[in-house]
Amino acid sequence: MSGRRARSARGWYIRATALLAAWTLLAAAPAQVRTPDERRATNARQGSATGWVRRAVDALYSGDADEALRIATTELAHDPRDVRAMVVAARARLARGEPVDAYDLLTRALSIDARNADVLYFLGIVSSDLATKELDRLQAIAPDSPRVHQLLGRSLKLQDKRADAVVEYELALKGDPTLVQAMLELADIYREEAHCTEAAALYRRAGEVKATYDGSYGLGVCLAALGDHAAAVEEFRDALTRDESSAVAYFGLGSSLLQLKDAAGAVAALSRAVALEPRMRQAYYLLGRAYASTGQTERSRAALARAVELAKAERADDEAAFTKTPPRRVPQLPQERR
Repeated sequence: MSGRRARSARGWYIRATALLAAWTLLAAAPAQVRTPDERRATNARQGSATGWVRRAVDALYSGDADEALRIATTELAHDPRDVRAMVVAARARLARGEPVDAYDLLTRALSIDARNADVLYFLGIVSSDLATKELDRLQAIAPDSPRVHQLLGRSLKLQDKRADAVVEYELALKGDPTLVQAMLELADIYREEAHCTEAAALYRRAGEVKATYDGSYGLGVCLAALGDHAAAVEEFRDALTRDESSAVAYFGLGSSLLQLKDAAGAVAALSRAVALEPRMRQAYYLLGRAYASTGQTERSRAALARAVELAKAERADDEAAFTKTPPRRVPQLPQERR
C-alpha cells in the first residue's frame, strides 16, 4: 500500500472507530429521566412551539423533508439553542440523505441538553449509519486488512452476532497477531460465553504484547471460574494497579480471597467494592459471609440484610421495566468498565 493510501486508510479507521464508539456509548447509556419540575419548566418554555413542531413533523411523515427543514431552520434563526428545532432539522437532514449534517446538528443539541431522549435516540441512529459508511470506505481503501476485520468484529458484537464476530476477530489476528484490542475483545466474547480456557489463553497473549487493565481483569475472572483462585488474586491485584477505582476488580479479588480462606483480606477488598459501588448486591452478600468468618456477627447481618434489600429493589425495577419494554438479558456479574 502506498504511503498516501496508508494515511488515508488510517484516517478512515480513526473516524470509523470514533463513530462506532459513539454508537456503543449511546446504545449502552439510556437517557436520564427529567424530574416533574424540569418537565413543567420545559413545557412552559416550549408551549408556543407546538404549532411549528406539528407542521414540521407532518411534513416529515408526508415525505416533504425540505419543508420540515425549512420550518426547523426558521425556528433556529429565532432561537439558535432550540433543541427541538435541532432534532427536527436533523431528522429532515437524515431523510434527505445528509447524515453528516444531521450528526453535526445532534451533537450541538447534545451539548445543550445531554439528557434529551430524542437527541440521544437519533444520534445513535446517525452514529450507526456513519460508522457503517466509514467501514465501507475503509474496506474499499484497505480490503481484507486486519483493522477492517477488527472493526467488523466489534460491529457484529454490538449487534449480538457473536459467532460472526468471532470469525472477523480471528481474521484480524491472523493478519496481525499483535492487535491487542482485537485479542481482548475476542477474549471477552469467549469469557461471556463461559469458554474460559480459550479466553484465558487470549488474555495471556494480549498481556505479552501489552499489559492492560482489561487483560488482567478478564484473566482474573477466567482463572477464578477455572478454580485457580491464587492466580486470580494476582491478576485482580494487577488490574487494580492500573485502575484503583474498579469496583468489579475489588469484587473479584474479595471473592477469590474468600475462596482461599483469607476472610480478613476478603473483608478489606469487598468493603472497598461496596464503597465504590453501593448497589453491588453480590459484594454485600460475600461481605456478609466474610464478616461471619471473622466473627463479626452484627456486621455480617447488616451486610446480608443490605444484599436482601438490594435484591428486592432489583426485582421491583425489573418488574417495572418489563411492563414498559421487552425483557433484556441481564449479566450475571457486574459489568466491568472499559
